[in-house]
Amino acid sequence: MSDFTPATRNASWWSGDSRKAANGKANEVILTKQGKLPIPDLSGIEAVQMGHVMEPVIGRLAQAKLGVELSKIEDFYAHPREKWMKSHFDFVGEQDGETVLVEAKNYNAMVRNKFDEESGLMPPADMAQLVHEATVFGCSRIVLAVLFGGQEFVTIPVTVSDQMKEDHLKTMAVYWGYVMSGNTMPPETAEQARLIYPVSAASNKIANSAAEDAAMMLFNIKLQIKTLEDQEDMLASRLQGYMAEAESLMSVDGRVLATWKSAKSSTKFSATLFKESMPEVYNKYVVETPGSRRFLVKGNK
Repeated sequence: MSDFTPATRNASWWSGDSRKAANGKANEVILTKQGKLPIPDLSGIEAVQMGHVMEPVIGRLAQAKLGVELSKIEDFYAHPREKWMKSHFDFVGEQDGETVLVEAKNYNAMVRNKFDEESGLMPPADMAQLVHEATVFGCSRIVLAVLFGGQEFVTIPVTVSDQMKEDHLKTMAVYWGYVMSGNTMPPETAEQARLIYPVSAASNKIANSAAEDAAMMLFNIKLQIKTLEDQEDMLASRLQGYMAEAESLMSVDGRVLATWKSAKSSTKFSATLFKESMPEVYNKYVVETPGSRRFLVKGNK
């Protein structure tokens, strides 16, 4: 939607946020809403674009299969009680006197085995989105309508109980509490750890058994990575020395084994040359930046 600006997105907890949380990325959402991580730009991803293109097609397929007249919902809704919890929706209809939501998805055929119409099997992220939408809209019936690889169409109905809605609200409220307080959950990635704890303090922390085990495992993993990187460098240099100026290395039967091509020339700003030619101007724009934290694992040393 055109009004779904970054400010709007970060001001509430949406169904897409619940999807990420179900995938173990709640802290990523929290950091994004706090402005500590940029909002991912999905506009150039073909799968996302095709999802928008195929949405009306999937809507028509769902309408025919369910025997329900469906309407596209153009606006987003907020939960009647918890205004911070909002959602967009795809389609809505009436069946047997009840409101039915339909969530349209266009998925790769490779994930077909993660879904089952009879048992209601679906990934946790999809279920979290359905529960979120039903909770915000205030209905109990919602259908996941999925077109797999443009060839197979599947509908999986879900009944969202009042208890499921309350449980979802309570869990998402915890995440939203982190957003509003400016605090975060424990880091999920090393990048998040650097964002949450950017500056070190002159102090020590005594390791518990879990931390000590993790440190030793990481130390051993880094040794293995170093060994593999050394092997990679040796093999790459051997092949590059054999290829010399040639761009491609071919097998006897014509397969391309490796390429080593020159990239196109490019231009870039030279701060060194600028400083040499205009030192006074250069110095006006020199600013101090805080040093980053360097993480080293010492092992048994």
